[in-house]
Order: sequence, then structure tokens, then C-alpha cells
Amino acid sequence: MCFSFKVSIGTFLVSWGISFYLLNKGLNIKQKQNIIFLMIFSSIQLADAILWYNGMKKNNINYITTSFIIPLILSLQVLYNVYIRNNNKNPFLTLTVILSIIYMFYRFNGYSVSLCNNKLSSPVWGSNELKIWELFPIVILILYPDNMRILQVFILLVLIKIFIGGAYGSLWCAIANIISLYYLYKY
Repeated sequence: MCFSFKVSIGTFLVSWGISFYLLNKGLNIKQKQNIIFLMIFSSIQLADAILWYNGMKKNNINYITTSFIIPLILSLQVLYNVYIRNNNKNPFLTLTVILSIIYMFYRFNGYSVSLCNNKLSSPVWGSNELKIWELFPIVILILYPDNMRILQVFILLVLIKIFIGGAYGSLWCAIANIISLYYLYKY
């Protein structure tokens, strides 16, 4: 959810390029899981690039991207983190994952529009800006069990709401770039 087609596609290509480079190095299992998660995470940029390239027109491309591709990528982030990276066996967490995934497909059903009321123009998935309370379960499931990182993202979301008024999706773009460069340096 970046600011334009070029930024979205650039973020996707850089993140995936760094990921492929790193996957060809001698990484341990945890590092490989981090890189694969980054690839899933940054795939949202490809969906946004499609929306930008389409000009946010209300057509089948917008509808399919918004209603199916975006919730699928978000769901894969949750599923990969909870079940692959963290090998979840908790039935309560499984129920939370199922309900969150169903909600994502329900919530994003429709068309995306461009948020142009601030400098951080970003696609608004499902034509309605996400509310902070809607982001909390997704953030928790994507970052579980890293409580410190969850707290940091919550603070960042509140600051975005206070100072920018929205465009939370641009956070995905910024985070994908930062994590890509961090892993390139670290691994």
C-alpha cells in the first residue's frame, strides 16, 4: 500500500530480489522462515501495484484484487506465522485465526479507492479505511509471539492515526523495505 505504482512495484521487486539472494546463502531454518515470511508480507505490494496500474477503477481487476488477492495474502501472513514459524497447537488461537481470516475476506469485499487526503496516498482496501481496532488482531497474529514488536507496531499505528489520520497500508510498504534491508545487512 504505497504511494504509486512505481513505489509499490519497486518495493515488491526489491524485497523479493533481496529475499531470493538471501535464500541462496547458507541460512538456518529460522532465517529461511523469516525470509519466506518477508516474501509473503511484501507480496501485498504486488497487489497494490495492480490497483495503482488499474487506476483504482471500479472493474473486475479491482474487485478481484481487493476481495480475494489482498485478503489471501494477509491470511497467508497469519497462517505462516502462527503455524509454520510458531508451530501453533492452541485451539483458542486456531479459532482466532479462523475468525480473523473470515473477517478479512468479509471486510475487504468490494473495491479499493485511493486515499488522497494526505501526502501518504494509499489504496483504501474495500473503499473504507481500516480502523485501528481492526488492525490489532491482524498485527497480533502476524507478529505473535513477539510482544515487544506487537507493542511497537501498536504505538506506531496510534501515531499514524494521530498525525496522519490514516493510510495505515503504507505501513506495509515501509516495513517491507526496512525489513528487506535489515535482513540483507544481518544475514
